[in-house]
Amino acid sequence: MKKYIKYIYGIVTLLVIVACEKNDPITELGVTNGQYAAQLRVTYNNTRPAIGDTLIITASTWQRDDKYSKVVFYETIFETFGLKFSLENGTVINTKEVEVNDITFPTLLITDTVKNKSVLRTIDASEMDSHWVTVSNSYAIREEYIFKKIDGDYPNNSELVDKLTAVEFDIVKSVLAYGITRDDYLALFPDAPSSHFTTGGTYVLTQEGINNLKANLSKAMLLPLISQLEKTGSYSIRIDVDAITPTGATTSTTRTFDNNI
Repeated sequence: MKKYIKYIYGIVTLLVIVACEKNDPITELGVTNGQYAAQLRVTYNNTRPAIGDTLIITASTWQRDDKYSKVVFYETIFETFGLKFSLENGTVINTKEVEVNDITFPTLLITDTVKNKSVLRTIDASEMDSHWVTVSNSYAIREEYIFKKIDGDYPNNSELVDKLTAVEFDIVKSVLAYGITRDDYLALFPDAPSSHFTTGGTYVLTQEGINNLKANLSKAMLLPLISQLEKTGSYSIRIDVDAITPTGATTSTTRTFDNNI
């Protein structure tokens, strides 16, 4: 009977030990050499920062074997925009919001990448100990990032027209052909015959006039007629953070913040 009691006692003790064992959440295997990947959580003090604001980025990370190669912060900056411009004689064009039959849709959206995953800061393994937080049993790395507007390849004025590719300018001409006023068309083509104009309806130009504008309008002709031009769309900043082990196992987070142009 004592044997059975000892046996039962042993099983109960084992179950208690197993039940009391710390549940270690760090069990994700890295992709190289079986090494455990780091865990990574990134928080921000502001989820909707405006241009000029200072964003506080805090990267909290821990790794089962406490092995790191480095932690890296990156920035990517890009604009996604259409063109909104006016001509001297009443024409107004917005390639981001073209309305047809009460339906609004974009006809030309340009993406201009100002910076592509540019390194903001690198914390090497030798520096990690200075970021150790005993209470949380993890490393906490804080980075201050100032939101600022950096110009890309496309200026926010009429000079932007010269930067358009041939394909982009063809789209602008197509939109313009259906939205131009009679006076602006005559300013571009003073000798245009009456067959280029409709006598009423939705569009000013006939198909002949539309085809003429698409075929013959150049940037040099259009630029002097532009009274105002601006980009309309979003200015976006993406923050990436990588926690990298010595074998290259990488844990990443990413967050994109958008502002109107």
